[in-house]
Amino acid sequence: MKNPSQNVPKPSLFHEHWWLEAATRGTFSEVEVKQGDYLAGRLPFIIVRKKGFRTLCMPPFTHLLGPFVNSSDGKPQTRMMNRLSTVRSLIDQLPPFDFFKQAIDPSIDDGLALIDGLAFQDRGFHVGHQYTFQIDCRADLESLMAGMHFKVRQHIRRAEEKYTIATIDDPERFISFYSGNLQKTNRTSYMQFDQFPVLFSECRARNCGEILAALQPDGAPVAMTYLVWGGGIMYYLMTTRAPDVSDNGSVNLLIWSAIKRAHELGLLFDLDGVTTSGTARFLSGFGGSVKTRLVITASGRVFNTVESLKTIIRRGRSAPSSFS
Repeated sequence: MKNPSQNVPKPSLFHEHWWLEAATRGTFSEVEVKQGDYLAGRLPFIIVRKKGFRTLCMPPFTHLLGPFVNSSDGKPQTRMMNRLSTVRSLIDQLPPFDFFKQAIDPSIDDGLALIDGLAFQDRGFHVGHQYTFQIDCRADLESLMAGMHFKVRQHIRRAEEKYTIATIDDPERFISFYSGNLQKTNRTSYMQFDQFPVLFSECRARNCGEILAALQPDGAPVAMTYLVWGGGIMYYLMTTRAPDVSDNGSVNLLIWSAIKRAHELGLLFDLDGVTTSGTARFLSGFGGSVKTRLVITASGRVFNTVESLKTIIRRGRSAPSSFS
């Protein structure tokens, strides 16, 4: 058998130490499992303390994480059992928490990461699912366009007549546009952008991230998206559109532009998470295949009680009054 240290799989983009450093200002933590002189596995996370609770979760801008494991050589069954054992050991080293949440791509490690769900389930965690669409952009562009719904193609062609696509090298411009669009709709961002300029800079230095914008003839942006890539996959990480511009094709055009960029780089394109049936209808029009992610959660009794009370209070506030 070969020395396992010579066969360590390449980390996903989100497992890279430079990514974790940039996204967290170096404040991330991780547990490790070593066998002899080589690293068998690691599980990164951040610790967030809020209102008396300790949460273990993924860093900002990091949409997938979970265990990174060297399952070694051998038959698939042997590698699977190695991975299962390593993930259990990683879980057992996690510090105390009130709430835990991470999303895992089960296709990594030749699909063996699917067994991670069993390891977490064995340790009392809940294993849920999240869905995404993935497009193999290594196909020719004509086939990729033909694979789209005809209405999506129409929106792209009309948008091409109205807008130009440009690369934006200023992260502050993206932040300003993103935040401004939220303010126009009286919404608050759940995203903390403090580390975005650092993350953007690190990605640009490694040629694995860029901002694309759909611009009007006067140069004003209508929509922007931030793309990152690594490990053979491009991720549609963030997108925002001006709500006060009459438009129904700029985002379609941005996605098509991202597909062409992924095609140039020979990558898969992950549309990065589907949370509603409406989003699914929109994204399915680009011709991708449905993929499943594992969402791992766990919470303590006190945390669950507090969250249940919050839910009851919210429902009470939104219920119609019998005196109205």
